[in-house]
Amino acid sequence: MDKNNVRLLAVNVLARVGGRGGYSNLTVDSTIRQAHLSARDAALLTNIVYGVIQHQLTLDYYLAPFVGRRELEPWVRQLLRTAIYQMHYLDKIPERAIFFDSTEIAKQKGHAGLAKFVTAILRNVQRKGLRDVSAIQDPVKRLSIATSVPEWIVNKLFDQWGELEATALLNSINSAPRASARVNRTMIQRDNLVFRLQDEFPEVRNSVLATSGVVAPGGHLAGTPEFADGLLTMQDESSQLVAPSLDIQPGDQVLDACAAPGGKTTHIAEWLDPQAGGHVTALDLHAHKVNLIQQNADRMHLADRVTAQTLDARKAVETFGEQKFDKVLVDAPCSGLGLMRRKPEIKYDKTADDVANLTRVQSEILDAVAPTVKVGGRLTYSTCTITHEENQDVVAAFLQRHPDFRQVTVPTLAPVTHNHAAPALQILPHDYGSDGFFIASLERVQ
Repeated sequence: MDKNNVRLLAVNVLARVGGRGGYSNLTVDSTIRQAHLSARDAALLTNIVYGVIQHQLTLDYYLAPFVGRRELEPWVRQLLRTAIYQMHYLDKIPERAIFFDSTEIAKQKGHAGLAKFVTAILRNVQRKGLRDVSAIQDPVKRLSIATSVPEWIVNKLFDQWGELEATALLNSINSAPRASARVNRTMIQRDNLVFRLQDEFPEVRNSVLATSGVVAPGGHLAGTPEFADGLLTMQDESSQLVAPSLDIQPGDQVLDACAAPGGKTTHIAEWLDPQAGGHVTALDLHAHKVNLIQQNADRMHLADRVTAQTLDARKAVETFGEQKFDKVLVDAPCSGLGLMRRKPEIKYDKTADDVANLTRVQSEILDAVAPTVKVGGRLTYSTCTITHEENQDVVAAFLQRHPDFRQVTVPTLAPVTHNHAAPALQILPHDYGSDGFFIASLERVQ
């Protein structure tokens, strides 16, 4: 079998993501590049990988009666998941192609006996069909299996957002994520970039949510010459609302406290004028991530406005002193549950304990950077999650501890019609088909 066979690559990607905690989007992108896949094969690989991860609990529910109690090696389970996913969700792929490739993969990665086992499972599925998820009586378990989201998350969303909102949210996250990018306004106007991209991406269009955003139903925007030249960078529409929330002025001194890989840093930099003294200092704990920030700034021709350094944000005061910055961004480490469409492996990796532990870290970072904000300056707190504990509750507790700050309405460059947390901004994944995101704006008054 060709080492660049799409179904073999899909199984290998899934084995890496599932076994080593790698992000699916990064692994898929690197696989596409290394295998030099055509646009058609790249699309199929992406579809299979994301589809299997997104529907993992559902696929395991379908497979359970056929596998029984047999212990499967992780890659064998991934192989069977890919086959069932294609048979059930991709109606344009002939089953003979799925059967042939799945058998050959089992033979190549395992042995002839394993290949016979895989073929037997698939033939049995073909004959008997898959059991009906709607037959599950318990509503939480039924929605968990139907949307492939662990029950603890379903329960939490029911409690915090209500059954109707939570159901709409969960039913939305298994649709394919759009390709979303941000225009570098210092180099090109958005309409001009869309025009340049339309030959390769005919359905690319302006975002209705983010004034610098462009979106397409799919495609590898990071593989374009425009990306290489720094005319655009990959960033979700919701995430693009964070930098404008700081109300940046050309001469501002800005701290991006948790900055890697630099998407929001470079967005902040676009509003700054080096001639007026404007500058953004971007921090991360890890040196290799600081390098990513610098590389992004270099690629987007914004390096003269950015200083990236390795530092724990909790040491900001002792490093920079008090009232040093006009604007401070804390895009905090979080559970990432707002990213379940774009990074679906997150929903399987996180636990309720993770959420509780993260709130402590989030509060520590906010407390540590607050003194660095000038009086009259602004502190923005943002996360890519949808849990109250990490969002509204963190902000409320911070304001209790820091009466020298007050919460103000989050400014946006375009009207945001869906908001669940005013004066903060909470976007849920089904509102715009974007990532779920939370943003709060805090002003230092004394």
